[in-house]
Amino acid sequence: MAACHSLKKMKINKDKRIGRVLFIVEGSHYEFVLLKRIFCNILGFSYIEKRRNKADYYIRENDAYSRIAVINTQESNIKDITDNETYLENIFAKLIEDYKFPVDESAVFYLFDRDPESNTDAERIKTYISELKNPYENENFKAGQLLLSYPSMESYTVSCFKDDSASIVFRLGSELKTFIGQNTDIQMNKVDESKLEHAAREFMKFLETESIPLDIDDFSKGSGEIFEKEESYFRNGGFKLFSMLTLAFMQLGIIEEDENYNN
Repeated sequence: MAACHSLKKMKINKDKRIGRVLFIVEGSHYEFVLLKRIFCNILGFSYIEKRRNKADYYIRENDAYSRIAVINTQESNIKDITDNETYLENIFAKLIEDYKFPVDESAVFYLFDRDPESNTDAERIKTYISELKNPYENENFKAGQLLLSYPSMESYTVSCFKDDSASIVFRLGSELKTFIGQNTDIQMNKVDESKLEHAAREFMKFLETESIPLDIDDFSKGSGEIFEKEESYFRNGGFKLFSMLTLAFMQLGIIEEDENYNN
């Protein structure tokens, strides 16, 4: 196991202009609340969202040079990335035509859970990991990078608050929700810059502990290794809490290591 003392401090680049970024998410509530908190309240970016259970779009205009859109797949299942593409294409068209959000020129991230109750097809997930590896363009011309959370997106929020969050183990997202409810220090309205930096540090700590190199430009191999390790951990008790959301922030230049700091 690599020593964690070599980890650098993480820092937020609030003035970074990131262009247009589209997040396609599984859940119709938690992910939206979290991403709105980060991109609107903390970073001050412009923001558009369309939830599957709401007819209207939510719009907040802030920074014209950094615009985020968050939308759902048709159902809360990872297979909808490819099985119900018409639904997504209709939303893409509306974003382009009505909101001047050029999806084909945007970074695209697919934010999904590895909760075995909702996403049961491990082979399909491995295929998505190998094919959806670049937010701008892939070999099959389908833009987008798959960002998995183990067992669910709530792992990211826990990593904002808890040291050594990967030492916490759960099999299901429902169990993790119960854990958050029992730990009143974990609150969405307390997520701020320092919490994002903490989550990034936990992300880097996990990679170092698991001996997975960070390749910002192509993390598909690392993502595949994480998947295999987490599957093994699941068979032996449960997933180590981990979310790949920080990778998107690092790829976009919102978060980076502070080269002038060592702890």
